[in-house]
Amino acid sequence: MVELMIVKIKKNVINVLRKMNIVSVVLVALCLFACKNLQKSVLVDKTDKIYFGKVDENPLFSGKPAEEGFRKYVSAFTVYPVEAAKNIIIGRVFVEFIVERDGSVSNVKIVGGADPVLEFEALRIVTASPNWTPAKINGEAVRMSYTLPINFSVGGGGTSTSKKAKLSKKSILLEEIGIIGFSCFCNIEQKTIQRCQPTTIRV
Repeated sequence: MVELMIVKIKKNVINVLRKMNIVSVVLVALCLFACKNLQKSVLVDKTDKIYFGKVDENPLFSGKPAEEGFRKYVSAFTVYPVEAAKNIIIGRVFVEFIVERDGSVSNVKIVGGADPVLEFEALRIVTASPNWTPAKINGEAVRMSYTLPINFSVGGGGTSTSKKAKLSKKSILLEEIGIIGFSCFCNIEQKTIQRCQPTTIRV
């Protein structure tokens, strides 16, 4: 009788140990699967990194370096707001943006503003940008951040509405572009009002 009980106990212990081994194997497998997924997510995060320093190939705009191609685009298509020119509103606007891996422009924002009408035009021209050729590292396209200063001024002076810029150290600062407009003025002797259309300085 005692021997039968001992045998049953041994069998129960063996069954329990077998079940524990199965559970251990399952837990190890789940852990390995989770670690593999975690590794994949880390790799994805690396590809989402925003570069602002040295890369193998710098971004190009219309086949030219940003300092030349993008500045030419901005200077050619920025329109000095009529309201700003009429009221002699001037100021410097800093626009930060990211050139994505597919060449599109994203995350466009003002990091150093002026009068809202000037900010709106600066945002408009950068947001409307055609696609770039993205930066590359080891042959793979990467994201890169830029900050573009646009200085709006009116012939004859004006009061600056510029605000202190909060420039990121993780963004490449491009050379400033100057946009000039002409305000309306009166010719008292001839009793006429001449209206000058806003124009752009091409750089």
